[in-house]
Amino acid sequence: MRLGNYLDENLIILDLVAEDKKEAIQKIVHEMKKSKKVINGDQFYNDVMTREGLGSTGIGIGIALPHARSESVESIVVSFARLKKSVDFGSPDKKPVRIVMLLGTCLKTVGEYLKVLSKISKILRRKDVVDRLLKADTAGQIISIFNEADDLPV
Repeated sequence: MRLGNYLDENLIILDLVAEDKKEAIQKIVHEMKKSKKVINGDQFYNDVMTREGLGSTGIGIGIALPHARSESVESIVVSFARLKKSVDFGSPDKKPVRIVMLLGTCLKTVGEYLKVLSKISKILRRKDVVDRLLKADTAGQIISIFNEADDLPV
């Protein structure tokens, strides 16, 4: 399973402007809806925020992985957003977040969804990869960075 296969250039948002976590998630969900990867944006946003209410998806080192299973998603959808200004996600290390990867899937898909979530988490724990993602200029570069990171030993 290659993570780059799940990334769509239309769902890579560079320098997203958001005042807080809710606005960041809302704007990313809007792009997912616009690209027709999400059927009902409001429902998916509510599902993501319900999941977020169970515990922050900020994993530390400036990264957040909000995610949800939802009736509004037909297959696995992944979005990458780099925030222009860091926002608080309630991360365990108390550091604000600059990179948000929002993941969604239908209610039936569990195994593949968990593998994608795990792979994203492993890749984004690598400081060298995060540094490159923060400097990338294009969506194509973001996808290339993830494809290269897929080939690195964990």
